[in-house]
Amino acid sequence: MKRILLLALLPFVAGCGPRHETAHAEDGPRIVSFLPSGTETLFVLGLGDCVVGRSRFCDFPVEAAALPVVGDLFSANEDALAELKPTHAVLGRSDAPQAALLCALGCEIVEGRAETAADVLAFADALGALFPELTNGLANAGSSWRTAMEALSRAESSESAERVLVVVSHAPGRFGAAFTAGEGTYFDEIVRAAGFSNALAGVSGYPSLDPDRIAALAPDLLVDIHPDGDPPDGDAWRYLARTRVEIIRDTAALRPGPRLPDVLSRFRALAR
Repeated sequence: MKRILLLALLPFVAGCGPRHETAHAEDGPRIVSFLPSGTETLFVLGLGDCVVGRSRFCDFPVEAAALPVVGDLFSANEDALAELKPTHAVLGRSDAPQAALLCALGCEIVEGRAETAADVLAFADALGALFPELTNGLANAGSSWRTAMEALSRAESSESAERVLVVVSHAPGRFGAAFTAGEGTYFDEIVRAAGFSNALAGVSGYPSLDPDRIAALAPDLLVDIHPDGDPPDGDAWRYLARTRVEIIRDTAALRPGPRLPDVLSRFRALAR
């Protein structure tokens, strides 16, 4: 296995065996990213010039959106990859469906999955260790971005704070179930850092709640995350007569990546 020492230090990097002849590491890294948040992190750290391909969901920053599409979250275009000759690939998991093909092409797999601010920092650190001469130092100790991310990961909420329920997706209509954000998620960190408390205290992950359960929770504020281009359903929350409803239409809110401090600012603006 290649990079044995690096693997011991960086669990985000997975070896695939001997490098294929089509990958030319001596010319500098050629990175393809199948993970939108991973793509954003690459560009934030100054590695944008090394990124040669993206998934069809990687649309930020604009420079990334102009790159060739090599697949999506679950599949890869073999012809496009063979033409681009990547040396590294960012995936959500090292055992993702695209991994076998990428390994056959000689790619180093870099796991970019993140669920918390600490995960985002760990991924940035892994990239910095892989490409120490190419990153811009933004993730270094003392940088404003790292300081903001570390503060986000340590946030605590007050018991007297407004109770917030974050909805990340929901079925259409007022009687549809909704996927919500509980403890252990980056939304939970953002809610606490913004000065609120999570209405799903004691519940972890992203539970699906029916309208009766949501009504019983009686949150003071419901934040409905709607990505750009997906019109909000004005009828969805009419049964919550005493709950303030706010809609955030920003893809950054659905990506645990380097823009989490910006998402935090959006939540802080909702405080009363």
